[in-house]
Amino acid sequence: NMESLTPYHTAHSASRVGLFNTAMGKLQRQLRKGEYDLFKYAPMLESDFVQVTKRGEVVDVHNRIRMMTVGIASTSPSLPLPDVLLLARPATGCEQYSDQGHATKGKGRKASTTLELTRLLPLKFVRLSVHDREKQMLRLKFATGRSCYLRLSPPLDAQEDLFPYWESIIQVLRPPPVPTHSRTDAARAEDMLDMPLLEDDDGRNAAGADVQIIDQDQVSVRSLSEGSEVA
Repeated sequence: NMESLTPYHTAHSASRVGLFNTAMGKLQRQLRKGEYDLFKYAPMLESDFVQVTKRGEVVDVHNRIRMMTVGIASTSPSLPLPDVLLLARPATGCEQYSDQGHATKGKGRKASTTLELTRLLPLKFVRLSVHDREKQMLRLKFATGRSCYLRLSPPLDAQEDLFPYWESIIQVLRPPPVPTHSRTDAARAEDMLDMPLLEDDDGRNAAGADVQIIDQDQVSVRSLSEGSEVA
């Protein structure tokens, strides 16, 4: 049994739950299949979000709401804290086309069954914060100064509110300020990850704006579970 060969807390979490004893999500279940060994037994906090502007308005590109799964995980069981941020989207052919009503707070949605991993970002280059507790919005600020805003989008069958767990992990992580000399490294990390162009709060192109639009159409990472479904 492979799980018996891993540290107990990691194998236990991989078998039953994610971080904070939350139910294991679809991204964590797909990672357990082993395509990315680094995360096969990694406990994870994950939720689905919709990308929004700073004011909480849905980013609607070509009549498509930008849904994504956000995960926080550790690359090693010996680390005291999670150290990586994962971003995933519905795999090609599983994108969700919907009107803005399906992404409003309090209205659930049908979860996609297959995900495509699009970003792996060291948490030292990303600062997570609660932007609006009432709207359940997070802010992701990169070391280069770019930001994006995400609003929690729970599935129809959600058993509990996961936003308090995100508040907890944000409190735990609370990173120190990134040294100035590290900004070059952060910029290189973003370049390697093919970070998309910047847009302003209204989704218009704007050089030097403060909002990062995560353009999922530009990535070319393979699906974690091509053509398969996860129960």
